[in-house]
Amino acid sequence: MTFARACLLVVAVGCGSGGGFPDARPIDAPPPGGTFSLAWSLTNTNNQPITCDEIGGLSVTALLRNRDVQGGSTEVFTCGTLMGTSQALRPGIYDIDFELNGTSGLLATAPKQMGIVVTSGGNVQLAPITFSVDATGAMKLNFATGTTGGNCVATTSNGAGITQTTITLATLSTGACAPVTFNIAAGATQPASTYTVSCTTPVVGPCIEADQQLSVAGVPSGTYVIHVRGTAGADCWKNDDQLLVPPLGHDLVRTLNLAIQMAAPSC
Repeated sequence: MTFARACLLVVAVGCGSGGGFPDARPIDAPPPGGTFSLAWSLTNTNNQPITCDEIGGLSVTALLRNRDVQGGSTEVFTCGTLMGTSQALRPGIYDIDFELNGTSGLLATAPKQMGIVVTSGGNVQLAPITFSVDATGAMKLNFATGTTGGNCVATTSNGAGITQTTITLATLSTGACAPVTFNIAAGATQPASTYTVSCTTPVVGPCIEADQQLSVAGVPSGTYVIHVRGTAGADCWKNDDQLLVPPLGHDLVRTLNLAIQMAAPSC
């Protein structure tokens, strides 16, 4: 056999059925992920239980760092569920931080849990966590009728003609009265005073001018319903608003617009 014929035979064998390179080994699929489960609770600074609604709590976030991977990831749960299970995670050893977030931003954190082992196809139950939150805030309110003369000026001088004011305040969730005492700042024409809320027999106070701010601190956070009545012969002016008092000692600052009751007698 000549050298040329030998080369042709090698080529023919290489091109025949079943010849050539063997198939490459299939790429291994990543192992199934694992999960973690978490339960949480909320307390105020006196260690009394509170709800997410009371502090405007929206979500609990777990901030995850897999020790074998650069960067991190997050798992977000709805605050009011008080428990949750993560999506599938890459198996590994994790360090986890916890945050409670709400309508007013970051509300609290909980201690980090270190060295959490997430196994393929498994679920690890984390230690329960508790968020401690300052569940009090403050209110700073003004009353306005929108009249050019002011709340307390006679109607003949383009005022609202209010001579007396009553205020009630109750929690929205339970309807329980909130007997707070407002400090009323002095205005240009009205002196400083105070007003203590009583829902069963509302206190009759003087007219409160638009430039007088009513303030009170240390109010439990949450949603309230306020009823303001301004008497000008009858309860001619009123406001019925909802007020969301924020936590963490933050201020609710609002101007409450009093509307005239045109259908009321003598208004």
